[in-house]
Amino acid sequence: MLRSLMYNDEQGATGNRDQAFIDMMHDFMDSHRDSLASTESFKAIAEKHMTKQMDLQQNGRLDWFFGEWVYGTEVPRYRMKYDVQPAGGMNVKVRVEIAQSEVGENFAMFVPVFADFGKGMVRLGQVGVAGNATRTAIFHLDQAPKKVALNVYKDVLER
Repeated sequence: MLRSLMYNDEQGATGNRDQAFIDMMHDFMDSHRDSLASTESFKAIAEKHMTKQMDLQQNGRLDWFFGEWVYGTEVPRYRMKYDVQPAGGMNVKVRVEIAQSEVGENFAMFVPVFADFGKGMVRLGQVGVAGNATRTAIFHLDQAPKKVALNVYKDVLER
């Protein structure tokens, strides 16, 4: 799930979109080559490498993530609806509505959204949802997808 959170979804990104995660894991391995590792030492390395988006509490810490996914027991359920609309010219607008349920009011996650353009699934981005809520996101694309799906590769634990 950290890999999914750290994935570079920016349009026009070059190179390896997983580079932030790879760098974090190399740092963790280098830091613990000759010493014992713990959950807290892993968390400290993850916090060194976290993206701005991951800093939900704006304190430079990943307490929210570790509280939910390491120390917590809640597992969310996700539901998604989408529609594709023309957006002028050859462009389309994909409106995605994601509902998260069966969690506490402070439970938050960024859920990856994918589209199939006929050559396999492509990640469009991720949508943040907090608590038992529904969140809408719009993706502007240069072609209509054949299908839009949520959490295709099970990057986020869900029911």
